[in-house]
Amino acid sequence: MNKYQQKHIIVLSHREEQQLHTIIRKGNHKARSIKRAHVLLKSHQGLKDEEIAERIEVHITTVERIRLRFVQGGIDRALYDAPRSGQPLKLDEKAEAHLVALACSKAPKGRDHWTLELLQKRMIKDKKVTSISTVALWERLKKRGIKPWREKNVVHSRGNA
Repeated sequence: MNKYQQKHIIVLSHREEQQLHTIIRKGNHKARSIKRAHVLLKSHQGLKDEEIAERIEVHITTVERIRLRFVQGGIDRALYDAPRSGQPLKLDEKAEAHLVALACSKAPKGRDHWTLELLQKRMIKDKKVTSISTVALWERLKKRGIKPWREKNVVHSRGNA
């Protein structure tokens, strides 16, 4: 058996073939999806994996994977990547609320304002996170428009005296 013998035969419906031609002709798709559409069309035309890989300038295993994805999940699975979960959030809602409360509170003794490094150390000390970068803290505060290093953005409570 040839090392590169086709394992999956691609037979497209007329609608699928039209959909792929539309993807190739219109420039509003990612290059990756367009290459995958070319692979499926060439497969449908009966070309061997080696020929497709050479014509489209991709590795033969890429052609094999695209064919497999089509067989397993249809045209959308072959053309588009599944969403990725990404890295889990460092701060859940409670930890973020704690961060905001800290940033809006009075700075530690001997300091006139909070710094990202001070917030980082305090979040770890308070066991809200095991570790977190100052950039992650900055992004969360920025999203909420909080800048504790600028006095005018800090909310101080007033006593009832």
